[in-house]
Amino acid sequence: MTQTLPDLSAFSLEELGRYTASLSDDDLTAIMAGPQRSVLLDEWFTRMAAQANPDKIKDQEAVIHFAITERPDGGTDTYEMVIRDGACDVFRQPSETPRVTVTMNGVNFLKLITGKSDGTWLFVRRKIKINGDMVFGGKVMSWFDIPNA
Repeated sequence: MTQTLPDLSAFSLEELGRYTASLSDDDLTAIMAGPQRSVLLDEWFTRMAAQANPDKIKDQEAVIHFAITERPDGGTDTYEMVIRDGACDVFRQPSETPRVTVTMNGVNFLKLITGKSDGTWLFVRRKIKINGDMVFGGKVMSWFDIPNA
């Protein structure tokens, strides 16, 4: 089954969260296995950058890679988040050495970002892998003001 996404750019962050959280695991799996995968992931990573809390990142300088596995061709989508000078930017083509790399499949990423899954629970169950500075990696998501759906 091919899942067709609405125009996600027209959604507020809260609407995007509610929409994504409303999708069943089967729907999320279908999206992550199809042509709409990059549309949904790109939208979320763009929103994450915009939701970085300036007070929490102002003294941070870091490069974080998010490796989203299980792409339909067997590959991985890697997003590079650069936090520097009080700003957060996300790039589709990594170019810097990361302090930490967070690896998970797309379904788990979407469930984590919408609050449907807990990061600690996913980590304990080996659904998330953190390579590099693990203590730092565990703090990264707390720098973003993303409402749970």
